[in-house]
Amino acid sequence: MKRLVCALVLGSAMLIAGSASAGVPSRHGPIVSGTITVPPEWAGIWQYSDTTYDCNGVFQSTSSGLDTLCAGATFDTSSTISCTGSATSTTFSQHCTGSGEIFTDCSYNFDIVSHGTRTNDTFFSVSVFNTTYSGTGVGCDLFPNQCTQTNTHNTRIGPAPAAYCSTPAAQTTWGKLKASYR
Repeated sequence: MKRLVCALVLGSAMLIAGSASAGVPSRHGPIVSGTITVPPEWAGIWQYSDTTYDCNGVFQSTSSGLDTLCAGATFDTSSTISCTGSATSTTFSQHCTGSGEIFTDCSYNFDIVSHGTRTNDTFFSVSVFNTTYSGTGVGCDLFPNQCTQTNTHNTRIGPAPAAYCSTPAAQTTWGKLKASYR
């Protein structure tokens, strides 16, 4: 389920590293971060097939694989990405923005708009990713602005594994954990 956060942002892993720190991230589900929670109707193991185009409709690539959505999963917003949206039993809508520095005097900004519709054990989603680069740092001009659209077809092939979807333990230091038992 890590795929939505990591792979949808234009192939630049630095854009959103660490953005799903408190849950199960998802590439193809109706959830990345912020206030959106996975409705129970979306839970399961999903087989996906992506087709990616540039924003002029020129084919770029395809990929496929498996993804898991856990009912009730929500995600913390990190300092590099902020998402808002909503999810119901049959639809989701999400808007994410973020920015960061690639190197001194070279920054990026990205904007992702996603929406999808679920019918029984299938769902279709469309995500548009815009990334712009700016700065005067040597080499920054080598990063062209990018716009891509990924269309994803998904089929549920099984229920979400209970062990995979269990609530993770709260992060703490060893000293704080020991102190709580004194």
